[in-house]
Amino acid sequence: MQEQRISVRTNLLDVHVKISTDGQNWTDVVALDISDGGLGFVSDAEFPKGTKFMMQGAVSDHVKHMNVNCECKVIFSASHSDDKTMHGVKFLDISRVQRTALSIFIEQMVTKYPSLLIE
Repeated sequence: MQEQRISVRTNLLDVHVKISTDGQNWTDVVALDISDGGLGFVSDAEFPKGTKFMMQGAVSDHVKHMNVNCECKVIFSASHSDDKTMHGVKFLDISRVQRTALSIFIEQMVTKYPSLLIE
């Protein structure tokens, strides 16, 4: 059975994400959506399915703020506009406490801004 998660568009949220494959060099990417299980983003670089990297992220609704730092794994990549690539990643080592906090944060945002919900 496929997992069902609440994902939200990032258009009303302030989401900043940096990724690194070596833990030394960090690259900013553009977040498209986020859930308690993963993230969708667009970047100039293409990462093949299965690529693992570290992510440093922050989510905010301009009142509440939450950091999300963990290892991720690319589960899909596809062409996007302007020679960019869209990626979907799964959070690998996010703690249960951080996953629960992110889930609650997302649910509060969907309640506050229903248009964020991805159907």
